[in-house]
Amino acid sequence: MLILLRNKTVLTIVSLLLLGMAIGHSHNKSANSGKPLLLEDMTSWALAPVSAGVNIALATGSRIAQDIRPRSALLRENAALRKQVYDLTRDNATLREAAEQNVRLRKELGLGASTQYGTISAEVISRQESTWFDTATINRGRSSGVVKGAAVLSHLGLVGQIVSADAFTSQVVALTDQNSWVGAMVQSSRSSGILRGQGADYPILTYLPKDAHVKVSDIVVSSGKGQVIPKGFVIGRVVRVIRDSIAGSTSVIVRPSVRFDEVEQVSVVKPGQTITP
Repeated sequence: MLILLRNKTVLTIVSLLLLGMAIGHSHNKSANSGKPLLLEDMTSWALAPVSAGVNIALATGSRIAQDIRPRSALLRENAALRKQVYDLTRDNATLREAAEQNVRLRKELGLGASTQYGTISAEVISRQESTWFDTATINRGRSSGVVKGAAVLSHLGLVGQIVSADAFTSQVVALTDQNSWVGAMVQSSRSSGILRGQGADYPILTYLPKDAHVKVSDIVVSSGKGQVIPKGFVIGRVVRVIRDSIAGSTSVIVRPSVRFDEVEQVSVVKPGQTITP
């Protein structure tokens, strides 16, 4: 039995050697002749499906890897866009609220949408304030179209008027100055009188009828009488009503809508214009 197995082993080794020699001879012959070796063709044919499967798997893996990277970048970009949309929405809401508040304030102060008029922009370059006088100098004069008597405004209402102007600067007198006299009226009742400064924080509106319909918080505007200050500019609100039964008249203390000591930017109204409140 042992001899038989040994013979089979020897036979197998000899067969493999002969097969190897045959394959080598065939390969050399094929290489010399330029013709493909039949065994190589059969091996390639047998391994073709496996090779194709491996190639497909590699290609799929490559595509997946390529898809994963852009997807993560896309997620980051999407998050950034969502934040941008949120910020824009918030800013839009803030601007819308500011616009609505502006409309409410304009209505409250009696400034309608039609209050468009020509003005000359100017800056306060010096200020003189004392117990009795409130005046300031602005950096615009006759060369810019400023004339004596012109109304001076801030974004909150009437500041005062021009009392003198040279070529490049002008003097402004505030409503609180004792030399300031402006035609004014109560907006709701249209009762009119003269607003004069007292050298204090609040001017007084005098010469109202004794039965004038006026109460605290009523809005006071320029009346346009005297044809110096145009009609309809907001002056302030009533803070006190004084009725004199002996003199048969009514006076009111007015809190100006503009603090003269805080004014930096003003607009000088060009002459010959009227604002309808």
